[in-house]
Amino acid sequence: MMELNGIMTALVTPLNPDGTVNEQALIELIDYQIAHKVHSLLLLGGTGEYTSLTLEERHRAVDISVKAVNGRVPLLVGVLETGIGECVKFCQYCKAAGADALLVLTPFYFVGTQDALVEFYTTLDKTVDMPILVYNIPYRTNVNVLPDTMVRLTKTMKNLVGIKECASMSQAMELLNKVGSQINVLTGDEFSAVSLMTMGVKGAIMATANVVPDAWVEMYTMVKDGNIQGAMDMSMRYFSLFKALFSENYVSPLKYAMNKVGVPCGEPLLLPLIAPKPETIAWVDQELSKLGLIS
Repeated sequence: MMELNGIMTALVTPLNPDGTVNEQALIELIDYQIAHKVHSLLLLGGTGEYTSLTLEERHRAVDISVKAVNGRVPLLVGVLETGIGECVKFCQYCKAAGADALLVLTPFYFVGTQDALVEFYTTLDKTVDMPILVYNIPYRTNVNVLPDTMVRLTKTMKNLVGIKECASMSQAMELLNKVGSQINVLTGDEFSAVSLMTMGVKGAIMATANVVPDAWVEMYTMVKDGNIQGAMDMSMRYFSLFKALFSENYVSPLKYAMNKVGVPCGEPLLLPLIAPKPETIAWVDQELSKLGLIS
């Protein structure tokens, strides 16, 4: 099974003023993240504005990123589709382009039963035939892949390598108990990531690693080295910054913060996202300053 330990940055998608992918900024962002020792990268998840990009621009982002990463770290591509048809097509494109694995969101709009979810992922597994992770984020989709359903998927999917769990801390703990020895259980929640890593979650897929990759890599390393209190203390120091970044749709404050600290990410956002409010900007600036990230 593919091992996905450590910190995976859920990359933003740098954009040009016309809404197309900013190739140079994306390459620079990938190089920046790898230079700062993150363990893997996720392209085109929710943080990457998947649902707002055109299909052509998603294809460009995949092609640019595969070439830029060049095998230095695992590159996963997020797939956020409402149904099986476009999901299969985009997954097949990513496979042909050279992505290492796919993070596939639960189908949304039509709320499928647990049986339907098993059938969806099993069909995708057979059709695409490459490493797949389930993306479970019920507070955005109103769809929750239950731990017992993941147990079923470990038996029906040949290529299942993990799950990005964003439901709750208790559900992540149940997943660890039931499938943690068989697949990579990863968390997508900044606020419980360190606690869950101490319990056995193999890693964290973090949007805020766009801004502070060093901090996340250090927290993960502390946990692995047994310095649990140090990791907890560091998590508490960054708590207020993470609260500020997630206070308003999160992608726009995140891109603002990246530009503020000098991390390449381009300027615009795609609708329905808009620039952060002045009070959000002030809060982000305050927290960046407290941490010494800006003067």
